[in-house]
Amino acid sequence: MSPAGADRPEMSRERARAERRDVDKEQGEPLAGARGGKRALRRMGRPLDAWTSRPRILVTNDDGIESHGILALKRALEAVGDVVVVAPDSNQSAVGHQKTLTRPLRVRERTLPDGSIGYAIDGSPTDCVSLGLLGFFDEKFDLVASGINYGANLGDDLTYSGTVSAAMEAIINSTPAFAISQEYSEQVDFRLAGVAAAIVARNILEHGLRHGELLNVNVPAVAPEACEGIEVTRLGKRVYQDQLIGRVDPRGMPYYWIGGPPPSGIALPGTDFHAIVNRRVSVTPVHLDLTGRRLLRELPSWGWALDLAAVAPGPEEAETLRPTPVERERFAEETKLERR
Repeated sequence: MSPAGADRPEMSRERARAERRDVDKEQGEPLAGARGGKRALRRMGRPLDAWTSRPRILVTNDDGIESHGILALKRALEAVGDVVVVAPDSNQSAVGHQKTLTRPLRVRERTLPDGSIGYAIDGSPTDCVSLGLLGFFDEKFDLVASGINYGANLGDDLTYSGTVSAAMEAIINSTPAFAISQEYSEQVDFRLAGVAAAIVARNILEHGLRHGELLNVNVPAVAPEACEGIEVTRLGKRVYQDQLIGRVDPRGMPYYWIGGPPPSGIALPGTDFHAIVNRRVSVTPVHLDLTGRRLLRELPSWGWALDLAAVAPGPEEAETLRPTPVERERFAEETKLERR
């Protein structure tokens, strides 16, 4: 199957350089080349009825392969393309963009509740996407969909979320992606989220995403008929109420939980949190370029003179500040793993 945009003519070298210059001006640095081939500056979309074969969609999550959410996502996207499920073998919520480099990963086939085959990995959501896109299946994917997460990922949640990080890993590997999460409720089902996922997938495949972009989708915990529609939003502000809970084990040793009430948020109009509060599905564009634009303009006016005489340690003190042999050995091993 041809990935999105594969049927367009090869761009000229001059045009490619011009596009790179435009990206450099916008983002501040050139794009790195992808492993095994050229990285496109833009993922071109086209109407699904113009595809020569069905899109290939990689589905993952952070709740684990046994989650009903990932099964609901798989079923919803089967109407759009051919779906492959790769997910952690256990719950990996709030692991962020964790990537396993210091041990091997194990992959096992699992029979999903609908009788199809999925693949369970003893690693993070990021690991699942990495294996899928770096050649485990010996085929390319046109889209990565992460979810349906049990619990919303709004505003600052993105810095913790394994669900969103899986989509980020896809973007880093030059594959369009979205993450989708369902607001928590004891009566929740994934019908509305499945409908929203299919709409988002079709839109991405038909319109394309630029390099570094993904969509973060959140679904309110309401019945489909009670939903007030879909709204394009910006990231809102989460309000966390974390608490440190200290306890003592049977041997008298202290241990700690990080807990507390569920987070709330500030429902400013136009934000993802406001949309969810008002029973609307939020679709938020996210860019991996985290550069602080205001500070980028302001920082050059700060004092940056490098006064080595005032801060540089003497020879004896400098020796104590070198990495230890253990640290150097670990760094060398990690570098070897990264190069592989």
